Amino acid sequence: MSSEILRSNLEAIGQHSFFVLAELNQIDFTKIGDGIYEEVAANDQRNVYFQHDGKKYLLHSSYDPVMEAKRLVRDIEKERDYLVVVFGLGLGFHLFELKERISPGTRVVVVEHNLDVAKYTLNYVDLTEVFKDGQFVLLLGDEQQIAKMALVLPQFNFHNLLHNTQVMVLPNYHIYAEKNKAILRQISKSMLNTVMSFGNDLTDQFVGFGNMCHNTDAIMKAHSIEDIRGKYKDVPAVIVAAGPSLDKNIRQLKKANGKALIIACDASMRACEQNGVRPDAVASIERDEPTYTFYYKDRKFPEDLVLVGPGSLWPNIYDEYEGKTIIMSRNNCGFEKIWLDTFKQFKFVGLGHSCATVAFTVAREAGCNPIVLIGQDLAYTSGKKHSDLTHTEHEGENDDRDSTEGVYLEDHEGNLLKSHIVYKMFKEWYEMQVASYPDLQVIDATEGGAYIKGTVLMTLQEVIDKYCRTSIGKRMVDYLPDKTVNEAERLQKYGNVINILNRDLTLLKRVQKLALEHMKMLIRMEQQLVKPCTDKQLEKMIIKMQQGDKIIRKIVDANGIEAYFAPMIIPTIMHVKKIGNALTQENVQRNRFLQHNLMFVIVNSIDLIVKEYNNAKGILEQKRQQITDEQEEEKPCAILS
Repeated sequence: MSSEILRSNLEAIGQHSFFVLAELNQIDFTKIGDGIYEEVAANDQRNVYFQHDGKKYLLHSSYDPVMEAKRLVRDIEKERDYLVVVFGLGLGFHLFELKERISPGTRVVVVEHNLDVAKYTLNYVDLTEVFKDGQFVLLLGDEQQIAKMALVLPQFNFHNLLHNTQVMVLPNYHIYAEKNKAILRQISKSMLNTVMSFGNDLTDQFVGFGNMCHNTDAIMKAHSIEDIRGKYKDVPAVIVAAGPSLDKNIRQLKKANGKALIIACDASMRACEQNGVRPDAVASIERDEPTYTFYYKDRKFPEDLVLVGPGSLWPNIYDEYEGKTIIMSRNNCGFEKIWLDTFKQFKFVGLGHSCATVAFTVAREAGCNPIVLIGQDLAYTSGKKHSDLTHTEHEGENDDRDSTEGVYLEDHEGNLLKSHIVYKMFKEWYEMQVASYPDLQVIDATEGGAYIKGTVLMTLQEVIDKYCRTSIGKRMVDYLPDKTVNEAERLQKYGNVINILNRDLTLLKRVQKLALEHMKMLIRMEQQLVKPCTDKQLEKMIIKMQQGDKIIRKIVDANGIEAYFAPMIIPTIMHVKKIGNALTQENVQRNRFLQHNLMFVIVNSIDLIVKEYNNAKGILEQKRQQITDEQEEEKPCAILS
């Protein structure tokens, strides 16, 4: 065993993949199990075998492992950027061949289910040339470990290559077929959720932006998630969603009052009140006016109920809410970055996409374990959208007649339930939480609806009997001391936000000018591409088009504005990657077309963004002026002699 080879391999792998290195550091590589062993063949070749279910399998060809590796990689084109998912680390023969064949823009995810194989190979085969530049990422361990690692892949922008995914399987790794399929689904899910998270158009984003400006005072007065972080370590939490199955068990939940941290969605608060349930907090997320009208307008909430939600809620909700609040950021980029940079108590914690996921996040940050879901159907159980107890006449009919998406999810018995693409996204968010926090037990006590993979199924009564036995101690509100904000602080914070808006406005106008100039050049290039071009002419065009990459880099590197353009840039990059790198007139024409469209959208989008930024400045300047006017009115009048 060579400790030098192992050290070199781990160093190369960890240089670009810290999350993998953290997992590798927990493995004892000095102990290789009996699941792998060597034999000398008749031709004196040393063959390596691994065991699975009592049978032995060759890790590589016993005749010519190099030729076997060449066959495995033969369909990979050097002129195209891929996302290659390789099942099996093997002895690295195929990885060396792949390394020689792939383009600089290709990324490779190597998945190894067998820890003995990983230990053997990393001890005896020097793979530093494969892993040293970050093109290859290694995921290893059991299904849960690999799924957890896969969640980090979007941070490497691997989702840009989704259109060009290639799968490669070592010959004898067919025995892991079901595991391979599950991991491939997990990788795809992680990537697609990342792409979908960029999906809100600018108009929708700026509804939240305007709300944030109006809510600046509410954010100043709010408490931080840090105030309750870890305060309920190993205390059970119950998240009360408003799905159809809530009608089955909400009446039992009052037995958990004071014995579990109960967080209700705003839509399920009436059901709680009607059934004697005393939530510690109510969670909200929607930024439009109907949420305020349906669930908050003219409502009197208990003084000890804490409102938890993002800074982008409809302003009337925070303005009229009389209790204490914990306000958080949904994103750590875009317009919310302005307030993150201004208010230290305003934290990004990844709230998900629904009231229930906000409640779940708060419970997780508070240290709760287990977290119990009720009313979280994520499907049209019995043809209903939500609980009859939570439904109001303002919301129309409580059925699925207007749902035509054709999305179906499995229940815990494998039966298909009619659902919605948004519910599917919520379900996958929960599943990623389960994978990311393996020590956290998530119990689905909904007693109906879609199956959330990784959760434990129990009835609510079973949960109460097992976990809700003792008092949790303080209510959430008791951890939140009274806060006051003076006028000087308000003026300072308004000024800080306005300064950031001015900084971003300057950058936006500079980017718009560059994008407009580049777009005009691309229009001129279109005329050149009408007639046949030589390779030299095409090369010159590619060099000119690289100015577009610099504009995109200027946007991506900006501290705040990059999120506005992600829904435009990400799909464009994905389509450019799909074209490939071969220098042909058709490829250059397609690339030019995609760049032209992107620059057109950037130029015109900036007009909208600048308008919204100026509106935001107007809101904050008005708030600042109001304080100044009030101060002037309070000054004593001079006494005339």
